[in-house]
Amino acid sequence: MFLTKVLSWIIALCGLWESGDIAALFIPGFGRVQAFVWNHVIVGILLVLIGGGAALTSNVRTAKTMNWIAVVAGIWLMIAPFILGTPAIAAGLWNDIIVGVIVLILGVWAALASPRITG
Repeated sequence: MFLTKVLSWIIALCGLWESGDIAALFIPGFGRVQAFVWNHVIVGILLVLIGGGAALTSNVRTAKTMNWIAVVAGIWLMIAPFILGTPAIAAGLWNDIIVGVIVLILGVWAALASPRITG
């Protein structure tokens, strides 16, 4: 169970990284906030809540479900730039792909490392 909690906290940290674009909303003169920035903020906050929730819960079923939701969020991060429009800066595209892969791997690992649910 310790491994699952650690993996879930790392997912939450990935969410903090993604939601860091929230600072762009408060920069004067930044201009129109693009869809990929909103995507970073929303998915980042979602990952913080999911990762933190999975790490803090003692309910194995809930933790497993939250980790599978993180997997879906990781997949979304990888495909979102191609759906919402590729960012003008290539680093934004690579950031989404790399963080998406990390969240996908950690989410699957945490979900499969959870103790079996009986009953």
